[in-house]
Amino acid sequence: MMPTNWGFVIQPFCLLVILCCTCQAFQPVVQPQRLGRASVVCSVSRRDIMFDSLLLPSILAILLPTEPSLASEVQDLTSQLFNPDGSLKEGVESEIKFRKVEFGWDPSDDLSMNQDGVNVGDTKDGSKLRLSYEYPLRWSDGKDGDPIYFDRSEGTNAKACKRITVYQSSGFADEKRLEKATTIGVAKALDAPESVLSRMYKADIISGRIVERGSNEYYEFDMAAAPDSCDNSKENLGLGFCPYDNIFLLSATVVNEHLYCIVVECDDTKIWKLASAELKRVRSSFVVEATA
Repeated sequence: MMPTNWGFVIQPFCLLVILCCTCQAFQPVVQPQRLGRASVVCSVSRRDIMFDSLLLPSILAILLPTEPSLASEVQDLTSQLFNPDGSLKEGVESEIKFRKVEFGWDPSDDLSMNQDGVNVGDTKDGSKLRLSYEYPLRWSDGKDGDPIYFDRSEGTNAKACKRITVYQSSGFADEKRLEKATTIGVAKALDAPESVLSRMYKADIISGRIVERGSNEYYEFDMAAAPDSCDNSKENLGLGFCPYDNIFLLSATVVNEHLYCIVVECDDTKIWKLASAELKRVRSSFVVEATA
């Protein structure tokens, strides 16, 4: 008779795969290679095997308690609607509704920041730039009693996104600053505000690419951070490190010598498994346009 709980059979094998791939994941940082409209920037991490587009769902299904049938249904629906980069597949645009967040800024030498659609830190509205992004309409906007980004879908019923931060870094910038991200660190190159994105400075780069939207190039990075120590918690896999517990999806561009970036955060690996494509779709919807 076949075993009823495949987790006990497959888990040792998956842990062995993680160990082997972890040892092979140390590799030199590579410079961006342009491949037409989309370019590979980097794929460097000692734990990047856990984010592999093919192995991650299987590994998480084993290491994290979920309902297998429900997870499979959600994964199937996600693969039907979204491409791996989070963009909608051709022909399904009308089937999914999104809420657009849009606001204006005037360029400044100081840090400007918008969190979850609200300007913070004395950031003022303006008319010279229009910034926008979209997130699924089924996620709460925070005005109906539920927390913002709360996904009421069956099987989720939780916040799909921790926070969405859009900022303009202080001072002037050019594309060379973006290109340095693979050598000096993404958070440092993009001058991420430490007050809200401090963990990004210790996060691993999982992957990156360059894409064109409109007349601008956007540098997109997938990053993830793990706790320094998980002690005796259930997250300790006995591998010498803890699994990621914070994912950062970034998209950055330079417009009129100023750098603009969106950071989409998820701090729940179970939610990441269900909503990763939609979170990437939020990131890929980020647009900065000069209006004057």
